[in-house]
Amino acid sequence: MNARIHALLPGLILVTLVLALSFHFLMTAFYLLPMNPLKLRFHAYADYMQPFFRQTWTLFAPDPVSDTRLLLVACRVQLDDGTFAEMPYVDVTTPFRQAHYANRFGPADRVERLQSGAMRVIFQRDALIDRLEEHRSNTSSDLNELLDYVHERDAAVRQRGVATLNRVASAHCDQLYGSGRTVATQMRMVILEFPRFSQRHLPDDAGTLRHFDFPWAPYEAVDPLVRLSVQR
Repeated sequence: MNARIHALLPGLILVTLVLALSFHFLMTAFYLLPMNPLKLRFHAYADYMQPFFRQTWTLFAPDPVSDTRLLLVACRVQLDDGTFAEMPYVDVTTPFRQAHYANRFGPADRVERLQSGAMRVIFQRDALIDRLEEHRSNTSSDLNELLDYVHERDAAVRQRGVATLNRVASAHCDQLYGSGRTVATQMRMVILEFPRFSQRHLPDDAGTLRHFDFPWAPYEAVDPLVRLSVQR
């Protein structure tokens, strides 16, 4: 009996491994599909993919970049006489990008991607969800339930993005004005949309410039950016 078990064991292990990998690849393929009604109905797959296997199909087929986004930070600091002052906005994105261009293997890219990734998840929208929203009914329905789930999920993601940027802003205020002096931070996202392809002969700064101001947020104590760079 033991000899028979030992003889079957490699085959059982191989079958189990094949089934596990097949399940994983099937769930990954379904997860990476563009948003569609089938994906909305069977959204439980997200519990398997989150958080360790989370990815996006745009990793392999990214949309062309159509704008530049910058994060500006204003700090409300306590002065030496005990009064408070609101400092002007400071661009905290461009220095990291310039440092990355100067050293492609440095940590600046990872720090800047933390900002840019958070900025994009805050404002990203799915066109299919907008179209489905037009068919929302006044009575209870499966579509309404699915749309509510998607909106709750997206709201949670956007909230995490805002929380991340608040911590980024606090770290930059510490770097600019000294640790512990800041009591609140405010962020401004500046978006420069490039001229369309038909106007590609124009310079980038001929595009549309707009900005969005976030409300003031309490300061959060975070590790210094200098220490972060050294550790990485």
